[in-house]
Amino acid sequence: MRSHLLKLKEYFYNDRFVILLFAFLGFVLYVNTFPNRMFWDDYDFILNNRFIKDWSFFPKFFSESIVAGSGLLSDYWRPALLFVFSLEWRLFGDWAPGWHLVNASFHVADAILLFFILSKILKKRWMPLFAALIFLAHPLQTEAVTYVNSLGDSLSVFFIFLGILFFLKYKFSGRPQFSSGYYWFSLGAYVFALMSKETAVIMPALIFLIDFLFLNPVLDLKEKFKSALKSIWPFIVIAGVYILLRATVLNFRNSFNLYDEENFFTSNFYFRLFTFFRILTVYFGLLFWPLNLHMERSVEVATFLFSPSVIFGAVIFFGLLAMAFAKFRRSPILSFGIFWFFIGLFPTSNVFVPINGLLYEHWLYLPLIGIFLVLVWLGTSFAEKYPGLAPKTAGLGIFTVFLVFLSVLTVDRNGNWRDPITFYEQTLKYAPDSYRVINNLGMAYADKGERENAEITYKKAIILDPSNAVAYHNLGNTYRETGKKDAAMENWQIAVKLDPKFVFSYRAMADTYLKDKDYQKAREVLEKYVEYDASKVETLVLLAQIALEEKNLTAALKYLERARELEPNNQFFQASADDIKSLLERQSQN
Repeated sequence: MRSHLLKLKEYFYNDRFVILLFAFLGFVLYVNTFPNRMFWDDYDFILNNRFIKDWSFFPKFFSESIVAGSGLLSDYWRPALLFVFSLEWRLFGDWAPGWHLVNASFHVADAILLFFILSKILKKRWMPLFAALIFLAHPLQTEAVTYVNSLGDSLSVFFIFLGILFFLKYKFSGRPQFSSGYYWFSLGAYVFALMSKETAVIMPALIFLIDFLFLNPVLDLKEKFKSALKSIWPFIVIAGVYILLRATVLNFRNSFNLYDEENFFTSNFYFRLFTFFRILTVYFGLLFWPLNLHMERSVEVATFLFSPSVIFGAVIFFGLLAMAFAKFRRSPILSFGIFWFFIGLFPTSNVFVPINGLLYEHWLYLPLIGIFLVLVWLGTSFAEKYPGLAPKTAGLGIFTVFLVFLSVLTVDRNGNWRDPITFYEQTLKYAPDSYRVINNLGMAYADKGERENAEITYKKAIILDPSNAVAYHNLGNTYRETGKKDAAMENWQIAVKLDPKFVFSYRAMADTYLKDKDYQKAREVLEKYVEYDASKVETLVLLAQIALEEKNLTAALKYLERARELEPNNQFFQASADDIKSLLERQSQN
């Protein structure tokens, strides 16, 4: 037995073997995602996003929200993610297995980087290995890995980890701060992390935590604090510039209140804090017993402190923080894990910045590392206290069983994402009153040609929320497909009445009128549509073409001149306008 353990130890002290282990396990865990289809937000972020399909839109990556290329508006500014999506589109088109391969690869890369980071700061091997394997295999990660457009999670963490690794190389090199190439690479990685996902803003806090707890062991507390602060002040400057940009030129709707409205939750700090405590109890349950995973989780907003779940969450929060502050001298790994968890959770906590959701499983992608690092540390510390092989063998056995348990759940959860109907029906078991899941299920039925099921499902969505334009629009589309043109038009008109900026229904009505060669009504609809259209030029050209069909040269010239104002260097618009002017002159002469 001892010889086998020594041989195993020899393998695990080989970096190449560890990298191959992570790659192999990651492939085994996520290979069953490769046949999965792309759906839900994959349409807005990827499949319908013209920005990623044409490099001429590259400058817009940095000035528009990530879904602007789909004609939508969001609070998300993620140019690095758009760039990766663009590369993937050129490699794979809409071939889903390629996209799933990229997601799985970034997740594996994150686990490998995490292993090397923890190895460098803890000066240990087994503890980082166990923690990184749990990070790789935990089923909570599937929401960030299996769901294609969630690449922002693993991509931003990839740059965060790369930045931390570069920072460690700078610190261990002993070179001055701004004379070290590794330090500049770390700053650059932070910029790319911010351009991948907003939650990366916490990277300086993680670096400060590492520097303070592990990199200056001989200094006193005051000197440690000053040294760590000196190391991260340029990161803080970058974070400040980023926040300023998000507050001004990159504030597409409301960067600091993703609800985009004031309500009892967004306007009351204490309600958000109490709700965070309640959510903590859910998160801890998911960390240790990750069964029945699903999207569309919800909790009731807590408006009262003296509720059992709120009190329990507050005990978890303050108890862990008290332990972290009390033990950071004698047990820095314990403090590190606890602080890492709360720092990672901070951007999605809703406490300071209300965001458009209360909890999601993928919000634990980075934070869960902290809790499991603490548990692995406790387990290895316990085994090391007792001599002989029995405690170590027992500990390794327990860890192996837990890892297999997590792996089986991950593979099983991946199957829930197989196709939209499977996914939405599974989600509705846990969230039967979710408007958007029911509406999306209707769209999945429609895509599959099950129009009767689609109609029934859209009507359920309308009953749930009769003030939402989306289901009316989709119901209209289903009526159009079944030849009920009047019913389709009625539902599209309701949609634009509820939401005058709902461009999709304008376009559907215009297309229907054009097919019937009812050019006057098509122009009336498009005149309203063009005010809200993200690509006004294309709509103006279409209006010009309609006007020419009507032989209305004056109107056609007006539309072309408006298009030329938006694109003054477009020679086609200039030539077409000149041709129409010539025709008008001839008509006036005759």
